[in-house]
Order: sequence, then structure tokens, then C-alpha cells
Amino acid sequence: MRQILETEQYVQVPPMMLSDPFYRITYLIKEEIRKYKWIEGEKGRQLTWEQALKEWMDKHRAKYEHFLLDTLTFPDSEEEK
Repeated sequence: MRQILETEQYVQVPPMMLSDPFYRITYLIKEEIRKYKWIEGEKGRQLTWEQALKEWMDKHRAKYEHFLLDTLTFPDSEEEK
């Protein structure tokens, strides 16, 4: 999954990975970094992908991961019975 975040470009993954929740979370994070880079560009700061990745991770990762955990639903094993 880390390879997906190493570049701003689209990274081809096997179709079976599309249903993997870790891939989906990584994809959502990558989209947020792209948005951050765009917003900073609108402010006049031209960031490289590496700069945007580091800044976003430092400033927003913890809150975004907390948001994802609060909003995503995971099946509870007891509810399935």
C-alpha cells in the first residue's frame, strides 16, 4: 500500500485489491493529499508530491484517520450470528 502513496500518478493494482479495505483507505488518503496540494497551489505554493505528502501527513493524518474510523462501518462478528 505504501507504494500507492509514493507517487501522485495513478498506480495500477490487481482488480482483487479494489475490494480490500486497506487499499480503499489508502486511496482516500491519496485523494486528500491531492486536494491539499491543489489548495496550496491555489494559495501560490507550488509543492512537489513529496512535500505535499509530508506536510499532509504531519498536519492532517491523525485527524483524518480518526474521521475514517468514526465514519466507516465494519461488520460486528456478533451481529452476524
